[in-house]
Amino acid sequence: MPRKTIIIFITVFIIMGAILMGVSSWLKNKDKTTTENTTPWYQDFNPFGTGNTTTTTNEPSSTTNPDNTIEETPSTFGLHQITDFAVAGATFLEDTRPIPKNNGEVAATPEPVKTIIDAKTKEGRKEIQTILNTTLSLKPALTADGNFGKKTIEAIKNFQKLNNIPTTGLIDDKTAPYFTKLVDPSTLPKENQFEKAPSLRFVERVTGHIYKMFLDTKVKEKISNSTIPSVYQAFFNNKGDSVIYRYVSTNGTITSFIATLGASKGEFLVQDISDFSVSKDKTKFFYITENSSGTIGTIGEFGATKRNNVFSSPFTEWLSEWDGNQKIYLTTKPSYTATGSMFSLNTTNKTISKILGGVLGLTTSISPKGSLVLYSTSTETGPRLSVFDISKHTTKDLNTYGLPEKCVWSNDNINVYCAIPSVIIGNQYPDLWYQGLVSFDDYFVKINTQTGDKSTLSNKGEKSLDGTYLFLDTEERSLFFINKKDSTLWSLDLR
Repeated sequence: MPRKTIIIFITVFIIMGAILMGVSSWLKNKDKTTTENTTPWYQDFNPFGTGNTTTTTNEPSSTTNPDNTIEETPSTFGLHQITDFAVAGATFLEDTRPIPKNNGEVAATPEPVKTIIDAKTKEGRKEIQTILNTTLSLKPALTADGNFGKKTIEAIKNFQKLNNIPTTGLIDDKTAPYFTKLVDPSTLPKENQFEKAPSLRFVERVTGHIYKMFLDTKVKEKISNSTIPSVYQAFFNNKGDSVIYRYVSTNGTITSFIATLGASKGEFLVQDISDFSVSKDKTKFFYITENSSGTIGTIGEFGATKRNNVFSSPFTEWLSEWDGNQKIYLTTKPSYTATGSMFSLNTTNKTISKILGGVLGLTTSISPKGSLVLYSTSTETGPRLSVFDISKHTTKDLNTYGLPEKCVWSNDNINVYCAIPSVIIGNQYPDLWYQGLVSFDDYFVKINTQTGDKSTLSNKGEKSLDGTYLFLDTEERSLFFINKKDSTLWSLDLR
């Protein structure tokens, strides 16, 4: 090839290379300006999958959901932190205290109090006859001798008619409160020198110490100094004076111990109880243990040492709960990868009957009357709440994402109060929440299970709350719950 041709070829090659390098540099700079603020791909990578972020169904906003109208969007007022330490369990109680004076201090000599006259005593019947004479202006008057003859019975009937009480002629439960007298509390039996007031009792997780707090004064008082370190769960009886502590012993076994205030010693239950629940009236408890052939379910009573085995199964993974009729229900432990079932337990013949089944990731909460089941289903967008009517075999979708474990039934057997996650990311529920790998940021709602209507009780507060172990006071004035993030005890005003 001639030398001149070679020179021309090399020159063209160099020029073309320069042009290509310039174009490449321009393209890189252009790409940099459009992507320099984006997140590198490896930071977006989630090996578990993020699923969908669910906000429109759960988070109260200006967007109206046509299926579930939010009645209002109140502020965070009404949320109160009760403890600054972790608690293992809590209960509502009508507790007793000395009768206070008007300024709130306990009176050295309490003011006279109004008491119901005891119609079972002769003196009480005399006092009732005297009141009948005065109230009815009887002429001739009844002889206040404590004997209820025809004239006294007729006078009682006239008194009942006057006060719109069922006319029985007896000093029955509806009539007795109308016959009262003022007495000096110091002359009363010891139990009558006190008044009942709504309160809470709770167990400190670190120490096992028991506290009580009257809801009107908010004053906390430690009522037990017995130390049981690292209590995971605590269950109270109906009087609040017996507690079942559950904790892991130094040898790694799950220990359950019953202690009673003022008692010299307690009682250890069997080791490694896998599931534990208390009846609605808090007089009985049920627990499940494993043996070589499967599981055994046992019922016990607070204050009694006798135990009755009422259930056996080759299947080992169960969760139990009670309705208000002392009936026990068993649900298979949930996972988003498996379908679950719920059964009712006949404690007499020791058999179970299937109520609900074939539900992916099933978790449940039975209503007080045992007629409805609040349950969740694992879906691609998170756990979704529904209600199953046991007698009608019908299901109603509540169009809400959440878990029954974050709800509590109202005594009306219709409404439920729930801590609802404002945002749900992913779909591996309830597993991730049970394992503590995911924590929710809740707001609180009241849901009518008949209509599906929701009313928001409180939005997200300044402190992130993940509500669990919800319970109500007797008159449903307050909702109480434990914040799963730090196990502190909280309340929410409902009225």
